[in-house]
Amino acid sequence: MRDTSDRRSPGGGLGDLAAAEWTKLRTLRSTWTLLALGSGLTVLVSLLFCALIGPEFRDADPERQRALDPVGLSFTGLQFGQVPLVVLAVLAVGGEYGTGMIRTSLAAVPRRGRLLTAKLAVLGATGLVWGLLTGAVALTAGSAVLGAPAPFHADAVRALAGAGVYAGLLSVLAAALTFVVRRSLTALGVLLPLLFVVSGALAATPHLRPLARLLPDRAGLRLMQVHQDAGDLTPAAGGAVLLLWTLLAAACSWHALRRQEC
Repeated sequence: MRDTSDRRSPGGGLGDLAAAEWTKLRTLRSTWTLLALGSGLTVLVSLLFCALIGPEFRDADPERQRALDPVGLSFTGLQFGQVPLVVLAVLAVGGEYGTGMIRTSLAAVPRRGRLLTAKLAVLGATGLVWGLLTGAVALTAGSAVLGAPAPFHADAVRALAGAGVYAGLLSVLAAALTFVVRRSLTALGVLLPLLFVVSGALAATPHLRPLARLLPDRAGLRLMQVHQDAGDLTPAAGGAVLLLWTLLAAACSWHALRRQEC
């Protein structure tokens, strides 16, 4: 008689694991609080910048308006709104280590690579959707405040897609780093200074500015900008740099998870 038992690997298929990880994430009240906070910060800061630049933009000639980059201005707030998103990704992983639930997860899914892939995929997808929705609101509101043309032209749609990609990859990067260090506070202690202190300090120092452009946040933010100054990375190059950082972090997290005795 043919064996009709379930031949799938222990812990179920990758789709089942992703569904389980999404259930964990969406049932936490902090998830929706952090996503809402990130959206609010992004839109409010973008509106503030657009309101400050608005008079200059409306009085400028078309060439100067292009240089001011109304699309990029509308996404300025994402530099602040990304913080709750990073916190969410870190807590989604660090919380399991802190409570010891990681042992239960690994007991249910002995193939650690599957668990890692499912969690990173869910957090990346969450960041992607959040970036697209928040970016659409920020772009629409920012363009209206600036008095810029209709926001959803080709360059703006490309930048909006870039906002989703940026948020998704940043979420994966943050989660992967947390798998390596296993502590939420340690991960945040690395990521937040990198995003707000190191990156800005390097960018403000002329001879270190080329190095700043290769940091994950500075490179990734190019995805949402249309105007390009001399020496800037193109959106494609910036996205490639962020992707390389993310892949490196994911590879390190896989290596670390294999060796950890949880």
